[in-house]
Amino acid sequence: MSRRIELGLEGGGVLLLTVGDGDVNALRGALGGPGFHDVAAEEGDHAVDLAKVTYMRVRPGEVSGRIGFTGA
Repeated sequence: MSRRIELGLEGGGVLLLTVGDGDVNALRGALGGPGFHDVAAEEGDHAVDLAKVTYMRVRPGEVSGRIGFTGA
């Protein structure tokens, strides 16, 4: 199952990623640790500096496949 997460970063930036449940749990376990943590997301691979992460939010529910555009 894919989940959307938000990683808040020092300085106010936010990184939005779509990851699997295993990646959510691995990242949650790594928070507060030293160095970088590799995250494989649908948007690409990311090396996250754990010292710069201020919060992690896991959005509720599964991400469904989206096709097309919304809005006018």
